Amino acid sequence: MTAFKTSLPCIAVLAAATVLVACQPRTTDDAAAPATPAADTPTAPAAQGAHAVTGTATYRERIMPPPGASLRVQLLDNLLADTSQAVIAETTLKDVAGPPFAFALPFDASKLRPNGQYGLHASLNDADGKPVFVSDTRVPFDPAANTPVEILMVSASRSGKPAAPADASQTIATNWQCGDLRVGATFDNAAKRVTLSHGGRSTSLPLAMSGSGARYADEKGNEFWTKGDSGTLTLDGQKHECTQTQAASPWDAARARNIAFRAVGNEPGWLVEVGKGATPPLHAELDFGSRTLDIAQTQRNAQGDAWTGKTASGTQVELKAERTPCQDDSGARFDVTARLQAGGKNYTGCGAFLIEER
Repeated sequence: MTAFKTSLPCIAVLAAATVLVACQPRTTDDAAAPATPAADTPTAPAAQGAHAVTGTATYRERIMPPPGASLRVQLLDNLLADTSQAVIAETTLKDVAGPPFAFALPFDASKLRPNGQYGLHASLNDADGKPVFVSDTRVPFDPAANTPVEILMVSASRSGKPAAPADASQTIATNWQCGDLRVGATFDNAAKRVTLSHGGRSTSLPLAMSGSGARYADEKGNEFWTKGDSGTLTLDGQKHECTQTQAASPWDAARARNIAFRAVGNEPGWLVEVGKGATPPLHAELDFGSRTLDIAQTQRNAQGDAWTGKTASGTQVELKAERTPCQDDSGARFDVTARLQAGGKNYTGCGAFLIEER
């Protein structure tokens, strides 16, 4: 800030009046002192609405929004992420034209917490409410900065995150890396529960008391406690440090590809995946990926827990799934023990029925 050096006061006596006028102070440099604005001078845009977020939301694709599209912008408390209390404020702009979309989002400053962490989320939805573009990361927001922000959105088909991350009327699907364990977490704010998908298994935990963040726990000691994009998972007596990721669990990804059964094993590393139906396809990667086997159609037994077949080169393959507990080298627990025979070589590992077929 420029320092001011004040000259001795000078008083001009006007002949026609007895008005005293104080001389303006003189600066130490050549810059003139800033003029005091008149009472009716408009406030600068950056200072308007001390309790409002202003900015733009946009996307890089050169396409126009669909007819009837709307833009939704939310101000979120990151430490309450994945709970219905995360939304501090939101606004929806209807029938928007092409990007960039200018928005102003008023918020109640009393909802802010000391040393809080806040972010912005935006989604462009079509006339039916289906997301077209979404922000796949939360844009950091400092309430004290009072500067415009820009939210970059990506195509909803490429985004690994939901369009409405804190809507109490919706379930929210997220992915987490918890040590060596990849976990899918689906938050149901209406039911106040989270369903964890891990290794082909599923664990449901109710919302529990917590001083901060979102905590879910059951009477068995299982607990999932998140604070923003990080957290901890205690499962089957083991505690893991977690970070949010866009990559889905390989088990969830396999289920999305209509894989009915999947198994993995070590020494040497291998995996096998079986599709749906009475004569499903089978794909196996053996000996740390050095061998690959594919069978277009296998024969499934009546119980649906064994498959046999031959590859195009004549290699005989047999896979059996025993519904007995199994634990892999990382400590992850499964409900199925898998035994694979391929070309006279035996493999043992753990597996899961991803799609139950009757």
